[in-house]
Amino acid sequence: MNTSKAIIKLLEDEGVKHIFGHPGEQILPLYQSLNNSKIKHILTRHEQGAVHASDAYARVSGRFGVCIATAGPGALNLVMGVATAYKDSIPMLVITGDNPKNLKEKNSFQSIDIVSIFKPIVIKSFNPYNGKLAIANIKEALDILEKKPHGPVHINLSKDVLLDENLGKVISREFTFSHNYSYDNLDEAIGLLKKSERPLIVVGAGIRWGRATQEFENFINVNKIPITTTYHSNGIISEKNQLNLGMIGIRGTTLANYALNHSDLILILGSKLSDRTIDFKKSHYNDSFLKNYKSSKTKIIHINIDKSSFKGDIRIEGDVKFVLSKLNHLNKITSSNSKDWLDEIYKNDKKIDIDGMNSNQIALKPQIAIDEILKSSKGLHVVNDAGSHTTWVNLLIKSDIPGKLVFSGGMAPMGYGLPASCGVSIAKNGENVILINGDGGFQMNIQELATVKVNNLPILIFVLNNYQLGVIRQWEKLLSDDLRYEVDLENPDFVTIANAYGIDGEKVKTKNDLKLAIDKGLKLKKPYLVEVIVDEEDIPLPESLNK
Repeated sequence: MNTSKAIIKLLEDEGVKHIFGHPGEQILPLYQSLNNSKIKHILTRHEQGAVHASDAYARVSGRFGVCIATAGPGALNLVMGVATAYKDSIPMLVITGDNPKNLKEKNSFQSIDIVSIFKPIVIKSFNPYNGKLAIANIKEALDILEKKPHGPVHINLSKDVLLDENLGKVISREFTFSHNYSYDNLDEAIGLLKKSERPLIVVGAGIRWGRATQEFENFINVNKIPITTTYHSNGIISEKNQLNLGMIGIRGTTLANYALNHSDLILILGSKLSDRTIDFKKSHYNDSFLKNYKSSKTKIIHINIDKSSFKGDIRIEGDVKFVLSKLNHLNKITSSNSKDWLDEIYKNDKKIDIDGMNSNQIALKPQIAIDEILKSSKGLHVVNDAGSHTTWVNLLIKSDIPGKLVFSGGMAPMGYGLPASCGVSIAKNGENVILINGDGGFQMNIQELATVKVNNLPILIFVLNNYQLGVIRQWEKLLSDDLRYEVDLENPDFVTIANAYGIDGEKVKTKNDLKLAIDKGLKLKKPYLVEVIVDEEDIPLPESLNK
């Protein structure tokens, strides 16, 4: 047995069911072993498509994703997607092929220092020089992804290492990753929770990765503490539950941001607290929080397995499931009057009046189209690309299932949506998936329509076409009303392109036609593209959120 076969066996034993990738010369030994495996390989048309699909597959399945690329250009094409997963703490095994060692040392064709390029965007990178070390590295990588899943792990495998048969007795999974967490300051955290009169929980995706959803639900049901979510924890409990105030931060709800500004204690569970969530330096949307925090009126308890993300007063590096289990043993902790606190929050709600907008005008407004699409998304995952439409999706969506909205919040690359929807669809094994894309972002990975078609993925693809890079156009207006440079697009007919890939579709311009297209697309149980002609964008930019 060579290294390639041993790696595939380890992945099979780990329960890996799908791998996303694109073959190339130096990674072919691994593909040869994969060909005889129970693992299904999903061939994407570009390596960036493979890594975005793997990323979204992980977000929805709750297991780490796996993607493969070959040496040189193949590995470099993964960089954007790996950085996206790193920024959002998505666990993923990234496998790259490489030239044999004797060629790498001579700076040969397609040789480049892949490990140095990947190091800043992964939590660990391996570059084994023989088969024995490669197997040990894979075992360590799998343990990290299972036991401390807060980002991608990379392994670079030279062709000669993949073919190495001198493995010894290293096939069984005896390596055990361990981490000694300290919970010494948990009692201090409990003390603050008991004293708090206006507590708030900010919950991140660490709850899901830590498999602590049930413990979390038990905790809030007993203590009645309002919660807010990040991009990646949406729907952790239904947003029909009054305790769920929705998403916090720069694109968050007025409920969530009011609660942040007026709480006296914030419990952070499994979130990195990016600047889009809470900005500790400057903010257009939580000035009151900053003033209260600086004056010590607001305390922060931060629990995370990644200590590099810590902010706040009490920092607990550890397993969020363990902490919640400890708290649940104490039954009700808080002494606050949760009803009064919730009533105050809801009195300060400012809802978006979509119904009051003129939906009968000649040009369909993007927010009206998006609201109509989201009304039909009950029980379905919605994948969102980056662009001007992103704001309206974030503001209008109501999550009724865990992780309903799949979106890259930290890096937010255009072109994420289409390959990500492939990953979601494969993870959900035949369920309908809704993709909302802008005309600019859609063209960045449009080739993955082939992946959609070949795998007959039931993705309802919406391309909102306003013939421009909408959000960039708005930023231009802030610089100068006269500036209109390189934002207008001469777009193709997207329905015709979809047809060329063997995917049916239609073009709509009115709200009623959009309704009919949505109903038709969801009933088909196969890929369907709807090009929606919309007006120029008018999203609320960050500066205007407090107006």
